[in-house]
Amino acid sequence: MEIVDHYKNIVIEGNIGAGKTTTSKSLAIDLNARLILEQFDDNPFLAKFYHDKERYGFQVELHFLAERYQQLSRNLLGDIFQEYTVYDYFFIKSQIFSAINLKDDELTLFNNLYQIMERFMPRPDILIYIHFSSTRLLGHISNRGRSFESNIKREYLDEITTKYFSYFKECKSFPVVVINSEDSINMDQESVISRVKDILSKKWPNGLSQTHL
Repeated sequence: MEIVDHYKNIVIEGNIGAGKTTTSKSLAIDLNARLILEQFDDNPFLAKFYHDKERYGFQVELHFLAERYQQLSRNLLGDIFQEYTVYDYFFIKSQIFSAINLKDDELTLFNNLYQIMERFMPRPDILIYIHFSSTRLLGHISNRGRSFESNIKREYLDEITTKYFSYFKECKSFPVVVINSEDSINMDQESVISRVKDILSKKWPNGLSQTHL
């Protein structure tokens, strides 16, 4: 596939159930890229969190923060045998979710830790955000059948989307391209992957841009 030369570090982001991991895997195969996937299965607090967010919010977010930091730190030097790296998350995800799930003193402590770690984290050359409506996301979540996700509410997904877009509006240091599927007829995974490849074949300005599926 054709790709703009300076897009070496590619982040695929999205809300819960957007298909970012599947898209990242497919893209990494096509590019013969190093693939960095979030290890959410290793978080022992995640299932508990979805049943009791007040009690387990701090534990789940702190574990994710540490895991993401360790994983990305190990991969800072890149790989001389692979020109591209594809990630299915960006480190800012920790700050976005903690702002929703934590309150008061816990959030203050978390943000202090985040700020220390964030300065060492790699920046993407481009971030592609797969945007689906919360209704569509709930359908995806239901179809993949993870029991601990059965309690996810539309309001929670809406809040995540709002936080991401607030960040994107302020982001000026690299291109952020949102694939908006709100009015699209073809919303299958193959259509998303094809659109991602098309995006990578073009040069985008720094900051927020939007395209359609």
